[in-house]
Amino acid sequence: MEKALYRWFLKQRQKNYPVNGLIVKEKAKFFHSKIKETQSDFNASDGWLQRFKKRYGVRFIKISGEKLSSRPELVDPFKNKLQAKIKELGLSHDQIYNADESGLFWKLLPDRTYVSSQEKNAPGRKTEKQRVTFLACTNATGVHKVKLLVIGKAKNPRSFKNFDSPVDYNCSKSSWMTAAIFKDWFHHSFVPQVRKFLKDQGLPNKALLLIDNAPSHPPENELRSDDELITAMFMPPNVTPLIQPMDQNAIRLTKFFYRNSLLASIVATGTDVIEALKKLTLRDAIGYLDLAWQRLEKETIAKCWTNILSSIEDEKDCDEDIPLATLRERICLPINCQQERAIELLHSINPEVSFSIADINEWTEDFPNSTETNEVLTSDESESEDSNLERPHTRIEPSEAINIFNKALEWAEDENISPTDISVLKRLREKAVFSNLQNKKIQKKITHFFQ
Repeated sequence: MEKALYRWFLKQRQKNYPVNGLIVKEKAKFFHSKIKETQSDFNASDGWLQRFKKRYGVRFIKISGEKLSSRPELVDPFKNKLQAKIKELGLSHDQIYNADESGLFWKLLPDRTYVSSQEKNAPGRKTEKQRVTFLACTNATGVHKVKLLVIGKAKNPRSFKNFDSPVDYNCSKSSWMTAAIFKDWFHHSFVPQVRKFLKDQGLPNKALLLIDNAPSHPPENELRSDDELITAMFMPPNVTPLIQPMDQNAIRLTKFFYRNSLLASIVATGTDVIEALKKLTLRDAIGYLDLAWQRLEKETIAKCWTNILSSIEDEKDCDEDIPLATLRERICLPINCQQERAIELLHSINPEVSFSIADINEWTEDFPNSTETNEVLTSDESESEDSNLERPHTRIEPSEAINIFNKALEWAEDENISPTDISVLKRLREKAVFSNLQNKKIQKKITHFFQ
């Protein structure tokens, strides 16, 4: 019966039909009634379903809505069109840009963070669902990351008083992108920033911006600089999830960085999670979001352009002969690191609740790199190497450093220190948080308990 059920399941998935647990159980009852392997009643219980999934390696995941409607057959014709456009304009990869927007629930934490193992639910607790939209834009080499555009609901947020925002801020009634906001961003932010970058790099004053055909994007003829040297080009419908660079992990990684900075700030303050979220302002969220954007490395961004630029490379890619599984692992490595960090931070906030990778992905879908992780893990090792040097003071423990950075951040806010410098303090505080978590994991010697 189960073999027949599994064959049926595979056929449904080949057709991209959604299959949930209830459907599987009902179909199992149907096959059992037809085959009748045993005379006993078969109820298709939840326990049987779990065992069936384990035996056949079946897992239930969230449906990716856009990819089901994607049309891969349109990808190659667009690549050829893009290739011709780049040759016509004589552009290098430094002069090709992509912009895409995404929503961010900047106060939202996983629901399970707020309940203990003894609680079955959290009645009467309101979920924080304040939302902003942010627009991410980079060039194909990842060398130039355009300043983020953040769209909120408030025209003049109270927390913005005496605040020199590190991002461009705009507003709409729904905090969503509109054609007017995108057009204003293109002419008054994107074009000036691109011109400055090209001038600094000694490149010709011309560039191409690739965007999808969302209703909130104005027509191409309205997205041209005054000298018509910086223009926009629309991608065809139903191919953007497959090849749009910002959709190939750039935005997702930015959200991971933001989430982990948010969690680290909650751990650092040592206050109740709910109270910490109440004190979180849009000003704080923008600071964490800008910090997350700055953490995105140019090598990571360049990989996001592989799908769309693969057919216009002049030289053979050195990765061509590497197995697909290895390439996928390399691309996903930064995300895997951030998933592990998020789980570790959530566990430190609420040790009684366990989280899986699927939980983290669902949380970020509303959707510090591996080098930084290594720096944190080896901080104690570096310290031991310098232990022979004379020091005028004793070593500061990570927990003490966290308190110091908290005080420094309060002072910086009062003194209206630049957002760039404040981001540095927040980044150092996050390192101290992770270092403190690693120290707690070190197993103590038995002699420690007799001191």
